[in-house]
Amino acid sequence: MKVFVVVDMEGATGVVHRDQLMPDGRGYSSAQALLTDDVNAVIEGVLTVDATATIVVGDGHGTMRNVLLERIHPCASVVVGGGHPSNKPLLQCEGIDASFEAAFLLGFHTMAGTPGGLLAHTFVGSTIARMMINGRAAGEAEVDALILGSFGVPVLGVVGNSDLEPEIRTWNPTCGFVATKQVLGPTAAICKPPARTQAEITDMVSAMVRRHYADPVPPYSLGSTVELSAELYRTEMVDRISFHGDVKRLGDRTIATTGPMDLAFRHLWKAIAQALTEPPAWLM
Repeated sequence: MKVFVVVDMEGATGVVHRDQLMPDGRGYSSAQALLTDDVNAVIEGVLTVDATATIVVGDGHGTMRNVLLERIHPCASVVVGGGHPSNKPLLQCEGIDASFEAAFLLGFHTMAGTPGGLLAHTFVGSTIARMMINGRAAGEAEVDALILGSFGVPVLGVVGNSDLEPEIRTWNPTCGFVATKQVLGPTAAICKPPARTQAEITDMVSAMVRRHYADPVPPYSLGSTVELSAELYRTEMVDRISFHGDVKRLGDRTIATTGPMDLAFRHLWKAIAQALTEPPAWLM
């Protein structure tokens, strides 16, 4: 079996505050270790069922250099490096292709605008007020699941904050889910210790892989063509975008593109990167 693991950080074990999310934060080093242990728990879950599995981990948070490579299980490899559209046009999902048979989402959080959501945002918290698929608000997990699905790869399970599960269930009622913490608000949660979350993650992953072998899970799809749009926070952000045939402007603060999901995301991500006031360090 060939498995792709999409990794974010806000929903990892013990992560509750922004000072854990970027290299200049005092809690970042500890959070890196917690995240890496969560990743290894996913890998162990896959290997429990298929000891010869090929596993690729896509480090998709912030600088995209968060997972501690020296601590990753030796059977896996990791996609590392900044999310500029020139080298990561699929952002968190860069590295996916049709040769993969399954995927897991690890360390995820709720979408921008979620009331009381723990570290809630959608891709670029300073820029994107809301992302929409066919006119309906969507979070990073659903967007990534659709990108993976466009390559024929189903999402078997999700690991993240407790408030994410209701959002996941609106588009995937049957995938596995592990909550790493019980959300109390935007920067606080009741956290499970790593020994507990790692065991739960491994158990969920192994159970979902076995289920997939017995009854293959279909990839997530909304059809061959989708409209992917984003409402940005400020008019001048949209003003910076060089519009072309692939991306159009809808009103003062909204941009949109239509096409197959993987292509639509490439176009939208390129436009959003142009909308940033200046390229942040994590993008490069």
